[in-house]
Amino acid sequence: MSSESPAILIIEDDADVAKAARLLLERQGMSVAVAADPAAAWVQLAERPADVILLDLNFARGRTSGEEGFAMLDRLIAADRHAVVIVVTGHSGIAVAVQAMRQGATDFVIKPWSNERLLATVQRGVALRRAKLDAATAPPVADGLLLGESAAMARIRDLIARVAPTEASVLLRGATGTGKTLSARLLHQGSARADGPFVTLHAETADEATIAAQTAAAFAGTLVIDHVDRLPRGLQTDLGQRIEGIRMIATSRLDRAGLRAAVGEDLLYRIGTIEIEMPPLAAREGDALLLARHYRSVFEHRHGKPACAISDAGATAIAQAGWPDNVRELRLVMERAVLLGADTALGLDDLAPPVDYADGRALQPARSLAQSEQAMIETALKRHAFNVSRAAAELGLTRAALYRRMARYGL
Repeated sequence: MSSESPAILIIEDDADVAKAARLLLERQGMSVAVAADPAAAWVQLAERPADVILLDLNFARGRTSGEEGFAMLDRLIAADRHAVVIVVTGHSGIAVAVQAMRQGATDFVIKPWSNERLLATVQRGVALRRAKLDAATAPPVADGLLLGESAAMARIRDLIARVAPTEASVLLRGATGTGKTLSARLLHQGSARADGPFVTLHAETADEATIAAQTAAAFAGTLVIDHVDRLPRGLQTDLGQRIEGIRMIATSRLDRAGLRAAVGEDLLYRIGTIEIEMPPLAAREGDALLLARHYRSVFEHRHGKPACAISDAGATAIAQAGWPDNVRELRLVMERAVLLGADTALGLDDLAPPVDYADGRALQPARSLAQSEQAMIETALKRHAFNVSRAAAELGLTRAALYRRMARYGL
């Protein structure tokens, strides 16, 4: 068992309740983080997995159904099959707590609790978590957060939850940065093979010896064929002969027509029992801004920066941008904005594309981001009859910054 201080996450909107639990557990040598709601909890979990999660079931005043808590419980268990979640409820919510345990919670405590009961419950949870991890041969998924509230992402999470426990092969298609690798890990984690190895075969560098070694290594776990369309035709037959009895997940950036042209029919049928198409960020309505705020909070926490809002103009640009490199690009932009941005609110200047330090050239801004910025500037100028001072104030820019943008766009 690890000698590291147990990590506890308390998800509780009542600050007094959270403080009481935190002080009690810290006196026992535990490392305690507090989140007031699920969004804040994901920020904490992105930084450090928790040994035990104390989860309140209601976060909106007056609600007692536990709906928010049940949704969070499902997401926590989907993100980490070894998660130990202890639900926290009032006396009137015992039936709700029992229902939560049927859905995967480990235990529950009743508010107001006795300190002895809470401490004993958490200590049992820590022991259970570490026993689970000691028994596992595969480490927990790092940063296993498939976030997003759009209908497209809800469908992806539902597909992963339904397919993961089966032995079916899965083909993950989608552009760079859409979450194919994370989805592959979650499929493995949700399977009966989760404690076995998670082996990645990089098609571009594969040879016969590599295929032989990695298919053998993955026999009790999962084999991921990364960029399956890049596997030379001469090696596809060799791979096809070795994958009997192996759980396979393949990834590709190509569409169906491109895959049919690049992958032999026999192998294509064997890797694609279930096909999951990862949606681009631009097709996930509302998710870009949700993810931007999530990554802003993650990087503020990671880099010790003060909390900073996103300006209205910045939020509009984020929501309307095309994000050609999807979540990967958004994550990079938000980390740079947190590190170098203003202390008050992150605006258009702070969300400018980063610099490619490898060759010193600035990366090209996403066309749709530039177009969105130009459209917002034109709208603001027209609204204020081309009064630059008023338009700049609305956009959260200085007059000089607005003049530079007007020159850039020929306004």
